[in-house]
Amino acid sequence: MTLFGGIFLYVGSFSQLIYLVQVYPDKLESFKVMNCLSATLVPFSKYIFMMTSRTRLRNVFEMSSKGLSLIPRGSNAYVKMMQTLRRGRYTSWFVIVNQIFSHVTYLLMPFLLTVFGNHRYLPTTPGDSYGLTPKYETPFYEATFVLTSIGTAFSAINQTGYIVLFIALLNQELGHFYVITETLKDICKELENKENHNENSHEANTIEDKLKFCLKHHQFLITYHNEIQKLYKMIFGAHFLMMTVVLVTTLQTLNSWDMATTVLTAATGI
Repeated sequence: MTLFGGIFLYVGSFSQLIYLVQVYPDKLESFKVMNCLSATLVPFSKYIFMMTSRTRLRNVFEMSSKGLSLIPRGSNAYVKMMQTLRRGRYTSWFVIVNQIFSHVTYLLMPFLLTVFGNHRYLPTTPGDSYGLTPKYETPFYEATFVLTSIGTAFSAINQTGYIVLFIALLNQELGHFYVITETLKDICKELENKENHNENSHEANTIEDKLKFCLKHHQFLITYHNEIQKLYKMIFGAHFLMMTVVLVTTLQTLNSWDMATTVLTAATGI
């Protein structure tokens, strides 16, 4: 992963910074480079985030396991929690399949066009179209093709892992909300049944235990939410800031870019 990160940094950020220094007097070219640089830094910032947040991620995963063990097996709350996690798993697999399909398509199309066509094409990432036009030429085509493919693969793996992590943590948190609501529903049903039957100490103790469980689980949920909030505060702020830069620089280059490229970049940023 560190090797992929270094290659991605070289292909993306480092090379674009060098080009920015070369074309700096040219306002239009500078905006183009800033657009590419900001778009490149988005997945790279996620890579840095994942590498520097391993300890906090480990704590969150341990809390997730602990929270699941606190739920009584066989209860309606436990069943609801499992259903929520199962939906999250299906969503994660959908994201993985979608990312594989889109990135493989953008990698294969330039390769097939190069092999069966008369021009050279470079691989690109979803949302960018420079590789799908033959006007991009380089004297080191083979090396650039390989390095760009590796960088794209790194970006896809990193981005997919980030999205899957977000889905997993979001489903964990929603699941714990559902656990509390399902337990409260069970208490309401027991209270309704109590009106039609004589009260006994066993039912009273059961309701009291469930109320205590709700209070304790609510405290756990608050702590769990705070950990997730700390985990994502930095990356969300940096992500949306760079996405804003992407959109602004895209609009600045509107006169030189065609409408299709602008729409693709804006949609990717959003």
